[in-house]
Amino acid sequence: MTGSERWRENWLAVSPTGGIRVHVGRSRIERQESRRTVAALPAGTPVVLTSSAPGAIGRCRSFASEAGILVEREYLALPSAMAPAYLVEDARESVAVFLKSVLCAPPGLPFKGVTEAGLRVIRALQPWRLVRAAAPGRVVVGRCG
Repeated sequence: MTGSERWRENWLAVSPTGGIRVHVGRSRIERQESRRTVAALPAGTPVVLTSSAPGAIGRCRSFASEAGILVEREYLALPSAMAPAYLVEDARESVAVFLKSVLCAPPGLPFKGVTEAGLRVIRALQPWRLVRAAAPGRVVVGRCG
């Protein structure tokens, strides 16, 4: 079993009991299908939205607003929204701890020195907004309104 297969259900770690996973795709057709799924759910049903970059922040927020989902928490999903190994709360302090304590260059990476230098710069600057915009995925927890 590869890492991504193992991580496919990690969204459950942040989901309330009985949460329904809804993927917010890039295409209008995917989002319409997801809106129909949410519209069929009773009020108060926990929903976990997942979306991939680029544009995942705006796409999730827009979808939640249009679908009547009350957002409770938002997470950055790494390495992807569909199979997150890490779910980092989208808050300056949480991202800072993740950058300082967890994020590292993968073993066997070509040009590892360049990657490590880049990571040192990111850790020094702690550009929360840049990190959240560049995150490869987003997971949003909420409830149907």
